[in-house]
Amino acid sequence: MPRSALLRHSIAAVTATTLLAGLGPLTATATAAPVAAAVATAASVDPWAASVPLSDEAALHSLVDLRTAKDGAVVALWYRTAEDHSKNELIASVRPAGSSVWGAVQVLRTLPTWRSQAQLTVSDDGSVTAAWMEYPNDGGPGNEKPGGAFRMVTLAAGATTWSDVSDVMTDPGWVHGGRLAGSPSGELVAVWQGVSAGKAGVYSSVRTAPGEAWSEPVRIDEPTTDAGLSSVPELIHSADGTTTMAFVQAGAEIGEIKVLDRPAGGTWSKPVTVSAPGQYAHNPKLALGRGGHAALVWHTQDARGSSVGTDVVARRPAGSLTWGAGEPANGFDGGAWRKIAVGPEGDVTLLGVTFVEGSGFIARTTTRSAATGTWAALKTISTGYVPDDQFDLTAGADGVVHAVWTQGDTDRKLMASSRVAGAWSAAPTPLSTNTSGYALGLVTVDAADRPVAVWQQSSGDLTTQLRAATTAPAPVKPLPKWRDLSGDGRGDLLALTPAGALTVRTGSGAGGLGTGATATGWPTTSTVVPFGDLSGDRCNDLLVRNSAGVLTRHDGGCGTAFAPGGPKLTIGAGWNAYNALTSPGDLTGDGRTDLLARTPGGELYLYADDGKGAFKTRARLGGGWQAYNAIAGVGDLNGDKAGDLLARDAAGVLWRYLGRGDGTFGTRVKLGGGWQGYNSLVGVGDFTGDGKADLVARDTTGTLWRYAGNGAGAFAGRAKIGGGWQMYKTLS
Repeated sequence: MPRSALLRHSIAAVTATTLLAGLGPLTATATAAPVAAAVATAASVDPWAASVPLSDEAALHSLVDLRTAKDGAVVALWYRTAEDHSKNELIASVRPAGSSVWGAVQVLRTLPTWRSQAQLTVSDDGSVTAAWMEYPNDGGPGNEKPGGAFRMVTLAAGATTWSDVSDVMTDPGWVHGGRLAGSPSGELVAVWQGVSAGKAGVYSSVRTAPGEAWSEPVRIDEPTTDAGLSSVPELIHSADGTTTMAFVQAGAEIGEIKVLDRPAGGTWSKPVTVSAPGQYAHNPKLALGRGGHAALVWHTQDARGSSVGTDVVARRPAGSLTWGAGEPANGFDGGAWRKIAVGPEGDVTLLGVTFVEGSGFIARTTTRSAATGTWAALKTISTGYVPDDQFDLTAGADGVVHAVWTQGDTDRKLMASSRVAGAWSAAPTPLSTNTSGYALGLVTVDAADRPVAVWQQSSGDLTTQLRAATTAPAPVKPLPKWRDLSGDGRGDLLALTPAGALTVRTGSGAGGLGTGATATGWPTTSTVVPFGDLSGDRCNDLLVRNSAGVLTRHDGGCGTAFAPGGPKLTIGAGWNAYNALTSPGDLTGDGRTDLLARTPGGELYLYADDGKGAFKTRARLGGGWQAYNAIAGVGDLNGDKAGDLLARDAAGVLWRYLGRGDGTFGTRVKLGGGWQGYNSLVGVGDFTGDGKADLVARDTTGTLWRYAGNGAGAFAGRAKIGGGWQMYKTLS
């Protein structure tokens, strides 16, 4: 079953035209919807598909970075070193957006020596930049010499070939640790470490737009007499173009974590210390989430070399440049956090390794909830020995967190696990196919929020192979039938008692109604509207409006009860502006169920399913609907795949409005009089087993009657289902 995407309310304009027969043609206008609220949910993660090779097995392939571009293309970057170490190349491969096939390997640069620090940078203009340091004066491993260059190539949005190599900077002295960030405008910001007067400092240069020259480097940290830098700078950039850097300013005993910011087109701020005074703080990790929330993690000790330490997390809300106070992370003895990921709502997940007596080294994780401010209990996700070789962690736009790590005593596999709705996978999945040696990998998520892992694995004594895998969609479960709430393929009826018990009265398939799942605790002031599969989990859902006018989607379970505390999504407030809510089925022809809402003044509005778990902006269908004291969505009455509507006027005449499939209705047709004797009219889908939509009606004595649909837009004569239905406050 495919995973539900992050259910953020996305508003898009919809227009419609309608003709209300007898009341004249009416003009359609798009108007604002009631206030919407964005809430993230997640479902299951699909299984991993078989891996595919990205390289041959005739060299040493060392994975460097893995990123997803704004358009959804996935880019892998690695070094390819000949078996005799005579050549060291920087290599890239791209999996285009919407494709499952990786492109041909492209050589970005033949490096002059073995030493290099490469990375990928994703910019909000859709481009991807590969940047690296080169050291042409080195004599070989262990014989490093001054003199270096920071170089780059760019893959423009939608392009298939990389640009020519260009220089960010060159320096005759000692330089290393280059980092790059990109803004929405195409501006690039570079930082690196350089040595001046025997001490390391942080320098920066800016390229304001593609094709422009890089600015003269400037030093952006504050030189001190008794301290130097002891870490490679950490760099992130926000959607507004602000670049943020974190680094360690270290002395003999004291280490301080400092941050500084540069707004797009602006200058760097002065460094601000975020760690506590008088301690030795080091090993900062800086991360930015999809929602704009940032987190900074570091390790702090009472003094340099102390065996007692604490991991600390500071957080920065989306849209702010102010960091909150550092707070102890949910750490553990004998280990350290290695990776950090920030979810779209600001949840912070940490992944690390620790030693446990009797178990050895294991991979553990914990998450801090942004909603509650509390840490989850430490969770061991490994099932074997974990060498501290390489970990990776990423969070998708759907809030699902994915982790990969290396596991095994001698033959080491790459393992994967995912955290969905607060729970990690019951068991990790081995991804690599090596039967000996080791595997080291990275993970990202693509545009569909599917995890993509790339790793290097042993293929010989001095060779490795690069492979990739992603999750494969499971067979798609069919869409549920109209008004089938129990999952048996038949139409059902919802019944709410005055005591707040909501029961699914299940269709028998022969025109009767049984008793299905029940949940209590519902306020009797609730307006309940059985709906289609709005959440995307292939079970029909329920819309509930409370007395304050807040509309909530309650996710169905194909046979489980709808409970007030069950899985749900708040759609928004302001829905008490309507005195009738009903669902006719699919009105717009997209295969998804839609909603109708009528105001006391008689205005009828369409809320089309937005395909993301909520609704598009409402579209006005017309006025004059106050002439009806009951309207009921009844599904497809005439077999044209469009949802239809019934309306009863004050004289007891029942009218039919056939949907056109474009969001509008055809001219009304009179079905007959005498319907004033019923206090409830409900379209229940097919509960007779003939494939046609049916109707039930309750009279004032509590007797429930069945009107079987004939498939041509009308109904057969009524048949009695039974008495005693006055026990329910509402039927829907």
